[in-house]
Amino acid sequence: MTTLTQSRRHFLTTLLMASGTAAINWTGMKALASSIPEKERIPVVVIGAGLGGLVSAAYLSQYGFDVTLLEQHSIPGGYATTFERGDFTFDVSLHATVAEHGRPQMILKELGIWDQLDLVHTPELMRIVTPRFDVTLPARNPEGVKNSLTRVFPHEKKGIHQFYSQMEQVIFELRSGKRFKASMIKMLDNLTLEQWMNLNVSDPDVKRCLASFGGYYCSGPNEVSALFYAVATGEYLVYGGQYYKTRSQDLSDALVASIQKNNGKIFYNTQIDHIVFDNDDAVAGVKDSAGKMYPAKSVIANCSVPALINKMLSKHLIPEPFEQQVMAREPSVSSFVVWLGLNKEIRHIKDYEIAFSDQKQLGRNLNLPNENPLEADFMITVYDNLFKGYSVPGKSILSFTFLPEFEPWKKFEKDYFNGRKEAYNLEKQKIADRLVQRVQKALIPNLSDMIEVMEIGTPLTNKFYTGNPGGEIYGFNRKMVPLKSRTPIRGLYLSSAWSHGGGYSLVMMAGRDSAGAMLKDFS
Repeated sequence: MTTLTQSRRHFLTTLLMASGTAAINWTGMKALASSIPEKERIPVVVIGAGLGGLVSAAYLSQYGFDVTLLEQHSIPGGYATTFERGDFTFDVSLHATVAEHGRPQMILKELGIWDQLDLVHTPELMRIVTPRFDVTLPARNPEGVKNSLTRVFPHEKKGIHQFYSQMEQVIFELRSGKRFKASMIKMLDNLTLEQWMNLNVSDPDVKRCLASFGGYYCSGPNEVSALFYAVATGEYLVYGGQYYKTRSQDLSDALVASIQKNNGKIFYNTQIDHIVFDNDDAVAGVKDSAGKMYPAKSVIANCSVPALINKMLSKHLIPEPFEQQVMAREPSVSSFVVWLGLNKEIRHIKDYEIAFSDQKQLGRNLNLPNENPLEADFMITVYDNLFKGYSVPGKSILSFTFLPEFEPWKKFEKDYFNGRKEAYNLEKQKIADRLVQRVQKALIPNLSDMIEVMEIGTPLTNKFYTGNPGGEIYGFNRKMVPLKSRTPIRGLYLSSAWSHGGGYSLVMMAGRDSAGAMLKDFS
């Protein structure tokens, strides 16, 4: 794919304009809600307590609706959760996000919980380690990023500086609302990341560095929009990455507290069977797997859209064009994560996020899916370099993450869900041990001797806890225009990575958008 379709380009432009908080009407929802009478008599059911569902439920309960949130897991948050093993508290997914100066900050301010949360900045953007170069990109310092790369690749100085200056200009245009005569947004709107890089640099190693954030977006340089990459990466470049202290669970728990404070109800360990409709084909409620009915005039689905279409809706209610829209989309990738609880502190590495490759052949770009998990490039996260006290004294937490496809794990799926995990456990342990050996050889001597706790998450782990059919972490991939919050089925709305795209910011915006769409339909 070397070009983007016109409809996708139009969508991206619209979406990215909304990245600037000035482009969104941040006061209109409250006024809209105030115009709706007897909101307490309008029951709303939210399926799923991931961030999208939590944000939707928090808005609607704050505005006085009768909100019921149903979650299949025992805790809220989806991928924004933690789990404990002995002395260690592991974060399921969060490495870094951009909350300050962006949509998450505005959303959490509207909900009245921004000041309850504590954010810490990551110490650098990223360190990139390969057999040929080792470079650290500083945080909140665009000039420092340019200079760091230039020291390693002096022959590409002009192109490196130009690439990041163009990225900075995109962020300036979005935040200020101003447009230069030669608008960078307009220029990048028609390009892929690969094409944009080719206009500036030619060295393949430099391109690997410039595209090193592609793993966050699950798309290769010849697929991801240059404009999307410029905005998503530019926010990290300018504002730096942030982490919800002490863990991402704090964010999810704060949203839960807001919902309950406003009389919203939350039921955990509740599996949804199907959505119920009245004789006019309008939403009437939701039934769980035990047959219990939850009345509703609106349902907000913070669950996988394939599960919604294939399991929760009667076929005759699904308009054919909508079903075709869903079926035409491809899933994003999943994740393989190794969490390590160490019985020692890691003192000699000061970096937080390390993009690691020990492959001598250039191959593909860093941090994108690899068919061979034993040779995959991966991210190393040294959580204790975030802030003092992340782990208990004398211990530390690491994670290794790469992005596999689901296909290699399908052969284990039937046995996995029937409790027969011997072959599956051997496979995931083999991969995890290989990752440990590679890091031990290149960065952390004697790592294997320090391991007190090891936990391993695979695509099947993700499927078990989230219900996503392929353990996807970002819903659908970004090759097509995302789905809208409002579906053609009366009273049904989408609020997840499957509608808006993955990542904390987009999923939280999905929650706000679905609540806003519902308000418009009742006003």
